[in-house]
Amino acid sequence: MCRRKARLRREYDGAIGKSVMKVIRFNPSTNELKLVPESFDDLYLLARIIGQGDGVTATTYRRFRPTEGDVGEQKEVVIELEVEKVEIDKNSFALRLTGKILGGRPAEYVRMGSYHTINLSAGDSLVIRKPAWKEYVLGMIRQAVLDSKKPKLGVVAVDDEKASFAYVKGYGIEIVAEMYSHLSKKMKPAEYEKTRDGYFAEIAKKINGMPIDLVVVAGPGFTKDDFKRYLEAKGATMEKRIIYASASDAERSGIREAMQSDAVSKLLEGEKIKREFEALNTFLGGLGFGSSYFGTENVKEALEAYQAGVVMVNDSALNDPDTKDVLDIAYAQHVDIMVFNSDDDAGMQLKNFKNIAAIGKSFMKRSVNA
Repeated sequence: MCRRKARLRREYDGAIGKSVMKVIRFNPSTNELKLVPESFDDLYLLARIIGQGDGVTATTYRRFRPTEGDVGEQKEVVIELEVEKVEIDKNSFALRLTGKILGGRPAEYVRMGSYHTINLSAGDSLVIRKPAWKEYVLGMIRQAVLDSKKPKLGVVAVDDEKASFAYVKGYGIEIVAEMYSHLSKKMKPAEYEKTRDGYFAEIAKKINGMPIDLVVVAGPGFTKDDFKRYLEAKGATMEKRIIYASASDAERSGIREAMQSDAVSKLLEGEKIKREFEALNTFLGGLGFGSSYFGTENVKEALEAYQAGVVMVNDSALNDPDTKDVLDIAYAQHVDIMVFNSDDDAGMQLKNFKNIAAIGKSFMKRSVNA
């Protein structure tokens, strides 16, 4: 046990400064991990890691009323909660943790046992204390460190009516803007060309303003090709690397289709969202051969028989006790654990299979040899 604690300390101390999320320290003797999330991706990861019964300490604000009936005023305090509820707010880019107060300071502003909500934003530090840190949870943090080193990816799905701009992030596909062309077949050729060039110029400007390293431009018909020719003809200076792919439309479905196309398969190789779709498709293929399993009982039986090769689980189920037991077995057997975003497309499909599923080793070999 002492050797394991020493290893964990080295791993987390070594991660400081290398991750988007700053890992300040890990104390194995108290099972406390101090972090500073620096992006919404980091907050989303914390929402998956923090569960009911965990202790969280952070700076927050609490209304202090000197006397009953007094309006009171907001005081800055450091509060430790026993977490009962975890919420992620994509509109305000915040993580909300609600639970009973275990302690805090200054003591005169803290009422033990009362309920409080801590609102965390990027840049806020916190300490997470667990009864025990599961190895697969630590693995999620280590993976976040590795993922931070990869290029960021943007996708623009475009047709002659509109363009949809999206980011591929750790928590899935996020459409951030839409732009309409205002093109009409009733326009005269000169007017049509002028309007189209203005549309393409705005797309190019938007791409250059996206905080990403490379962009996939995808769409149906000839629009994406016309956009490429426009950039070449105008000698436009693009600050991003652009690759082109086919897609059926300029909606979310088109973005997802582009990410699974041959043109970007190498680019997306190793990206979490592509791995999810590939694993899910393999799982679905194995159902007909009796080589895929779903639900905690069936997946646990497959693991105990050493038949499971990959386990897929939705982040919404991570704090379920039965799910935790299954994942502990998978981790002990060195079985790959894939955590899906339950709100994204692949995660929504996994919900239909009780939020947890496994691909049999035999079917994985069959798929590779096929």
